[in-house]
Amino acid sequence: MTATLNSILATSARVYLPAWGVWYAEVDLDGEHTLTGAATVEIADLTLQGTVLSGGPENGRSHYRVVGGKGGWGQTIAAKGYANDAGVKASTVLLDAADACGETILASTLPTTRPGPSWARPEARARAVLELLAPRGWYVGEDGITRIGARAASELPAGVTHGPVDHARGCVELASESIATILPGVVVDGLTAVDVLHEATPAGLRSTVHGDRGGSSRALDAFRAIVDQLDPDRAFRGQSEYRVTSRSGDRVGLEPVRVSTGMPELTRVVARPGLPGCKGGAAVGSRVLVAFADSSPARPYVCAYEDADGSGFVPTTLVLDASSSIKLGADATKGVARDGDDVCLGYFCADSTTNTIYRSPPELGPLLTVYLPWWKVTAVADVQWCTATNPATPTVPPPPGTPGTALMGIINEASGLVKCE
Repeated sequence: MTATLNSILATSARVYLPAWGVWYAEVDLDGEHTLTGAATVEIADLTLQGTVLSGGPENGRSHYRVVGGKGGWGQTIAAKGYANDAGVKASTVLLDAADACGETILASTLPTTRPGPSWARPEARARAVLELLAPRGWYVGEDGITRIGARAASELPAGVTHGPVDHARGCVELASESIATILPGVVVDGLTAVDVLHEATPAGLRSTVHGDRGGSSRALDAFRAIVDQLDPDRAFRGQSEYRVTSRSGDRVGLEPVRVSTGMPELTRVVARPGLPGCKGGAAVGSRVLVAFADSSPARPYVCAYEDADGSGFVPTTLVLDASSSIKLGADATKGVARDGDDVCLGYFCADSTTNTIYRSPPELGPLLTVYLPWWKVTAVADVQWCTATNPATPTVPPPPGTPGTALMGIINEASGLVKCE
């Protein structure tokens, strides 16, 4: 099995293909590679055309998140109004939205409907237009082109082995070296794929298909309806995996990693990471866990981030704050030096008789000075910065406590990653 990103060999890759919406890929590369713009992801015989969404080189490796197409459907586009007495064409609205965000819609899939004599496009993410005119009825294909309509159903290719279908959870694992036709819409023993995950690791290639949970029958449908009436918030009791699609300050826009879960898209969600005084900026395209306070759909929050092996483990920013102190280590007592802070190199006295400069260590401070010979010079008068003189007999160091000239400097080189007040 091989996987590549722009022809660079990958150490691991994960591709998420939904029945509707945009596909994503997470790719790890060996070595530091800087990639931007158009991206081609290849896993076995599956080729995907997308755009680098986030990521970069770090510590001898590279992590990238790639989004299908041009990455435009997640961008915010301006509001626009339409009017036509004969009816505004849905195709016109869709094509305008695609042009505004840089995406391409396959013309042969455009609808011929006219939603009405006027239409108001809201200022929102471009994909909102797709959801308004074709809810759950559009997707970005493997070639990066957007299509309106449902994915075609297909049968599982011969020769693909799979385990038993878990109809209760709606999933099944497949093993095949050919995955180009294992896409949403494929049917595996009665389970129609809604989400397909392809994972390429050093251990091999694995595909997981997710479909509707629990199967269907008249009795089951009736029972579900009863449960939904008795417990309408049960879908919001656990934690759900989401993907960050946008950021606005400390809030993020999210969409479910697997559309088969039925969870809604979320906007302007806050984070509650469980550590007081801490907040981080998860990279666009990274995965997070979302919970709902008191199981209320009105109170979503990000409760956790990717694990240490995930490509989104390292945030773009991390803020730690405290009203009293922040300790790095249980017994930490020393402060942290900052870029631009003053630095004292010691306290100095000059002896013009012996042409000696005496120094007291800076940690003793200006009142508890203890001097030792430090520098033998040709002429003390040439050391103009040292204005304090030795009050003692020549050849004898200044007495302890003698005021000296403080030699000062500033820190002018510091970490570009860690910042403090």
